[in-house]
Amino acid sequence: MKFRTEIRRRLVEHTVDGITHTVNKPYTKRVPVLPADWDARAIKAASTLVLALTAIAVVWSTVSIGALLHGGPGYAAAAVFDVAWVTVLLLEWMARFDPDKREFARNMGFVLVGVTAGAIFWHGLLVGSVAMAVVGAAVSVIAKALWMAIFKHVDKPLSDADRQWVDAEISKANAKLAVAGVRRRVAVAEVQARAEILAAEQILNQLDDEANTAEQIEIGSTEPNSTSPLASPNKVREQIEPVPSITELARQQVAAGASNKDAAAEILRLLPTANAESVQATVRREARRVNGYL
Repeated sequence: MKFRTEIRRRLVEHTVDGITHTVNKPYTKRVPVLPADWDARAIKAASTLVLALTAIAVVWSTVSIGALLHGGPGYAAAAVFDVAWVTVLLLEWMARFDPDKREFARNMGFVLVGVTAGAIFWHGLLVGSVAMAVVGAAVSVIAKALWMAIFKHVDKPLSDADRQWVDAEISKANAKLAVAGVRRRVAVAEVQARAEILAAEQILNQLDDEANTAEQIEIGSTEPNSTSPLASPNKVREQIEPVPSITELARQQVAAGASNKDAAAEILRLLPTANAESVQATVRREARRVNGYL
């Protein structure tokens, strides 16, 4: 077995002039060297070669099908053919632990490669070269077959019980993702609902302030002059007593079960100088508040 020497560091106590501190001190250690994994290197080399062949196949099919489509934008359309089956190859690798998804991706790859090879073969016949038609079509087919061989070699077969265990773990992880997505949507909906409620309450408070200001102006304009010789002691006593606001009267009437119309009529009877439209708006607002709509 081969060994290599590594320089590592560790904390040690170092004392100078009676004062001790912890310092990093280097030391050497011999560690075994793992033997080379030639299987992994061989797979990497084979994958690199097949990847290069796939690039050649993509270029070949793009040029051939692009010429078949009279060049120009046809080359962009031609790139779709090989990009499609290469994408399916990636999906097949990602679904290596799901037999159903992997089989669908493999079958779709066969169809896409067949379409690409057929288009290349057609182009070869149009230019009058059977050899170009056959060899050009075979390039994409060979690339697909080599990828299948690599996937087959690196495939790790699972027993039926192990596959069911893997499916259960994947299902549990998917359930967590689904729950997380639902909770995220619920949280966003709750934030939006709270924002709308806060906005409605702010508007309601602003309307209350405006209504209270209007009430104070109206009540102030109807108060008799205390210095007037016509003012009686009873009138002065009424001025001293607090006058309930329209909002309070509306809240009391609605809470008592009165309809909006009856509540507005009662408030106008108690405060004959109040504005009828303002009273009706206040009653409707308080009715919504009492019924829980705001």
